[in-house]
Amino acid sequence: MLTLYRIAAFIIYYGILPYTYISYLFGSKKWGDRLGYHKSEGNHQAGRKTIWLHASSMGEVKVLSILVQQLTALDRDLEYYITVMTETGLKSAQSISASKITVGFMPIDYQMPIRRFISQVNPAAAIFIETEIWPNMIISLGKQKIPVFLANGRLSEKASSRYRLAKSGLAKVLSNYARVMVQSEQDKTRYLSIGADPNRIEVIGSLKFDAPMTEVPPEKKKSLRKSFPFPQGTRLFTAGSTRESENRMILEIYKNLSADFPQIRLVLVPRHLDHLEEVCHIAAELDLSCTLYSKIDRNAEQVKVVVVDQMGILNDIYAISDIAFVGGTLVDIGGHNILEPVWAGIPVLYGPSIFNVTDSSEYIREHKFGEMVADEGVLLEKLRLFFRGEITYIQKSAASGENSRAYRTARIILNYLSGEWKKSG
Repeated sequence: MLTLYRIAAFIIYYGILPYTYISYLFGSKKWGDRLGYHKSEGNHQAGRKTIWLHASSMGEVKVLSILVQQLTALDRDLEYYITVMTETGLKSAQSISASKITVGFMPIDYQMPIRRFISQVNPAAAIFIETEIWPNMIISLGKQKIPVFLANGRLSEKASSRYRLAKSGLAKVLSNYARVMVQSEQDKTRYLSIGADPNRIEVIGSLKFDAPMTEVPPEKKKSLRKSFPFPQGTRLFTAGSTRESENRMILEIYKNLSADFPQIRLVLVPRHLDHLEEVCHIAAELDLSCTLYSKIDRNAEQVKVVVVDQMGILNDIYAISDIAFVGGTLVDIGGHNILEPVWAGIPVLYGPSIFNVTDSSEYIREHKFGEMVADEGVLLEKLRLFFRGEITYIQKSAASGENSRAYRTARIILNYLSGEWKKSG
């Protein structure tokens, strides 16, 4: 199977070479990088070791940034070369706040670009995030005695079933990994089933749960709170990323809730911003005073419900709220980002449709940052208990030291490398 892969890589490389090389000559960074012509753009200094990290998606770039923070905290002399696959990934990687970082695109997985890349970047180690198996690159790194690590590794059952068809070839690729660090026992089992060395694999957990808390300055919180037409002492229930059919559910829940707790106000932030006037029409049917955020009358203290018709402020609103519900969970959507309220420091409630966010739900429930509710009736009851003070949830604090999965990952990598560097020195 490796032979077939190499033949396919050969055909693809030379098939697109006329276009890619001309694009490179006309100044395309993407195709210059993809062909292996990488240039350092950071403040790199001679004698310092460069760690190469690769992430495919924006989500993986976020995980990568968490790991870079921990590596830097443990060894400030390291420099980093980060590669991605897309323009959005590039922009995300460029926003990582560190002075010793260069960002580029992953070279094509064919020998000529690989040789150029390794020669120009000269990595002391390579770290791949999640499920990134590039056979030619990984084997080339192994041949040059450059340690390869998998961080935050995961492998779906579907992907592992496909990979098992090429187990002998993959075992050869995976033998080049110094350490394979995966998210769960299931991931470990799947990697072992495709040929990973059991002596080099370890379950760490998901690094995405080490994301830093959302920091909203007190002045910004105060200003945002004042932008709502609510009297002093108001308590806020925010429903974020709600889908169309969930909006009526939430409004009906709030009507019942406000009968017992008149000091509570609802901030409703639908997932999609079209037809928002209809949400206020539903509120009017329920005899709830409602306004769009863009049409707030600052003196209208009788308003009970504000429907947010502005993008990009949901996380800030969570930070000034008492509790949140996240949508896409009371309808068969699979859930939106149920961790956002947790990062903002408030408890979160969500429905049973969580197939997109199962690991996040397990994390929330394990740490008591919130809980899942069976339906809208249970959601109402949990809100009543919360505002009565009869149930409480734990507020997340920033992960650090041995509590951080990223710290453990970074420590494993650096402990291994320090031994290798001592040998070579």
